[in-house]
Amino acid sequence: MANYRHRAYGQLLLVVIIWGISAPVIKFTLSGIDPFAFLAYRFAISAVIAAFYLAIKGVKVPKKKHNLLLVIIYGILAFSIALSLLFVGIDESTVLDVTLLGLAGPLVVTAGGVLFFRDRITHREKIGITIALFGALINSLSPLLREGDDIHLTGNLFIIGFLIADSGAVLLSKKLDRNNVPAETTTMIGFIVAALTLIPFAFIIKSPSFIVQEIMTLPLKYHLGVWFMAIFSGLIAYFLAIKATKSIEVSEAWLFMYLQPIFTIPLAILWLGETITVSFAFGAAIIALGVFLAERKPRKVPASN
Repeated sequence: MANYRHRAYGQLLLVVIIWGISAPVIKFTLSGIDPFAFLAYRFAISAVIAAFYLAIKGVKVPKKKHNLLLVIIYGILAFSIALSLLFVGIDESTVLDVTLLGLAGPLVVTAGGVLFFRDRITHREKIGITIALFGALINSLSPLLREGDDIHLTGNLFIIGFLIADSGAVLLSKKLDRNNVPAETTTMIGFIVAALTLIPFAFIIKSPSFIVQEIMTLPLKYHLGVWFMAIFSGLIAYFLAIKATKSIEVSEAWLFMYLQPIFTIPLAILWLGETITVSFAFGAAIIALGVFLAERKPRKVPASN
C-alpha cells in the first residue's frame, strides 16, 4: 500500500478519535453554557488562532474569485450552519441518538459523490443506502411514539439537518481540493468566515451582554470543553480530514466515520448516564443492515484455468 494512503488512514483515525469524543464533550459543556454562547466563544477562539496561523505561515487567500467564493461558502456551510444545527440538536437530544443518526452521514456523502462527482455505486449499494436512511428516519421520528417528547424529536430533526449540511461541506471541500486550494487555506479561512457570520447571529439571538455574561461566569471545566472543541475538534480535526481526502476518495475516507461509535457510546453511557432504548436498538439494527449492504464488497471469484 502506498505511503500516502497509510498517512491518510492515520490522519482519519485521529479525526475519528477526536470526533468520537466530541459529542459527549459538547453535551457535557452545554450543561453549563447556552448553545449560542458556546458557539460564539468557540468560533472566536478558532478565528483568532486561524488568523495567527495564516499570518505566520504566510498562507494566501485564493486568487481566483471562484475559489474564494467556494471557501466562504464552505465556512458558512460546514461551521456556521452545520455546527449550529449540531449544537442545538445535541442540546435537545441524546448523544446516543446523535451517534446513531451520524452513521447515515457517510452514506449521504456517498450519494452526493454520485450526484456531483459521478462516482459509481452498485445496485446493492443503492439498496443499502436507502435502508440505512430509512432506519435513520425511523429513529429520528421515534419520539412521536413517546407522548410529551417533542423536544427530543426537534433535536433529532436538527441532527438530520446537520448531516445534510455537513455532507454538503465534505463534498465542497473535495471540489476545492480538485481546484488545488490547500487544506489549511480552506480550514483556517473557513473558521474565520464562521466567526464573522455566526457571532453576529448569536448576538442577535441572545444579545451581547447575555453571551459575555455566560462566558465570564463559566466554570473552568466548561471552559476546557469549549477550548477542546475550538482547537482539537475544530481546527485540527477539520484540517486533517480535508488533507486526508486529498489522498483518497471521499467515499472511502468517510468509511472511517463508522468507527466513531466505538468512542462515543461508552462515554455517553458511562460519563453522561444515557441508556439504550428499544427504539434506539431497533433503529441501530436497520441502519447497520443498510450500512452492511452498502459497504460490503463482493468476493472475487478466482479465475478458472
